[in-house]
Amino acid sequence: MPAMTHPAPSTGPGQAPETPRRPRPSLARPLLILAALAAAGAGAWLYLRAERQTGSAQSVLAATRTATVQRGVLDVRLRVSGSTTARDFVNITAPRLSGPDAGPLIILALADAGKMVQPGEAVLEFDPQSMKDHLDDTVDGLKDRQNDVAKRKVNNELRMENLRQSLRQAKAAVDKAALDYKTLDVRTDIDRELLRLALEEAEAAYKEMQSEVALTEQSLAADLRNAEIGMKMEELHVQRHERDLTKLVVRSPIAGMVVLQTTFRPGGDQVTLAVGDRLGPGQPVMKIINPEKMMVEGTVNQAEVTRLRIGQEAIIGLDAFPDAVYRGKVYSLGAIGVGSRRENYYIRNIPVQVVIENPDRRVIPDLSAYANVLVERQENALLVPAAAVGEQDGKQFVFVRTDKGFEKREVKAGLSNGVQTAILEGLKEGEVVRAQF
Repeated sequence: MPAMTHPAPSTGPGQAPETPRRPRPSLARPLLILAALAAAGAGAWLYLRAERQTGSAQSVLAATRTATVQRGVLDVRLRVSGSTTARDFVNITAPRLSGPDAGPLIILALADAGKMVQPGEAVLEFDPQSMKDHLDDTVDGLKDRQNDVAKRKVNNELRMENLRQSLRQAKAAVDKAALDYKTLDVRTDIDRELLRLALEEAEAAYKEMQSEVALTEQSLAADLRNAEIGMKMEELHVQRHERDLTKLVVRSPIAGMVVLQTTFRPGGDQVTLAVGDRLGPGQPVMKIINPEKMMVEGTVNQAEVTRLRIGQEAIIGLDAFPDAVYRGKVYSLGAIGVGSRRENYYIRNIPVQVVIENPDRRVIPDLSAYANVLVERQENALLVPAAAVGEQDGKQFVFVRTDKGFEKREVKAGLSNGVQTAILEGLKEGEVVRAQF
């Protein structure tokens, strides 16, 4: 069957032949595709956003420091800072000698630092040579005075005997004149007057001699007493130096450990005392301490001392031995506040002594130390970090972790030691809280 052909359109003269028109494509399908793609992109974006928000919340939860509420014992302690000292000790000082002419105190022998000594053992000795030389001179002076006193006694006795002899002679002259005076009846007037005058003269001489004997006896006794006083003073001088000589050897009155003191050399250097050093009377040389009875001596502020009681337990530490821990108890509390010129005049601290119950040989005086004294304790308490508890409008809150995040919850807090806080109401054991409010 022959194919059907359509006749070409006729064109007039001077006109181009007409181009056949193509049919327009439909716009509905592309719009539907675009809408589907936009919806799919929006869904994907929302999904990714939700995933990011969930991951961010989880990462925040994971990065937040938390703590689990647990039951335990809460101790509140007050720190006492100070230094170690011995409870039983004696100070050994350079002896105070009786006189200024005793000579210098130069160390001749000295116990070693840290040595354990027994009662009566010599721990310090000074050079006695100069004192011995002076003592020899003093003894010689005493002998001279003793001889002088003995000589004065003999001379005084001889002089008094001569005076008594003269007194007896004067008495004899009076007696003779009195006998002669009784013969007046047979005498001439001139002889009577001469006998009377002789009797009066003999009596006057006798009275004068009696007075001279009494005065001479008092004078000689006073002179002898003066010499005896000088001799006694010289005896005391000798005895004083003899006692001083015994003080040059110092013995320990107790059993304990030797702790040497320090001194300043010319130029400002501080050194431990040693053999050959020159000391002044009363200058500290050493301490003999009982190492079994040591304590920490420090101070606390006057506002905190009311929390302390004698007998409270303490944990003691030494800066020199960080790993060592010692048990202790409050031994004494001062009754008067003390201050320092370097501090504000109105700041007052109270002295506190905490005895160490289990010391060892490492604990020596003047080590920096501290004692954490137990002032309060709460048993079986729900404990959270102290930083986890906040306060707003007079109420206390914590943040508790839940499935949705951290939830703010009101609680009732109890005792706190600055590190942990006891929760009385609002939390249960095992719950997790944010470690910082």
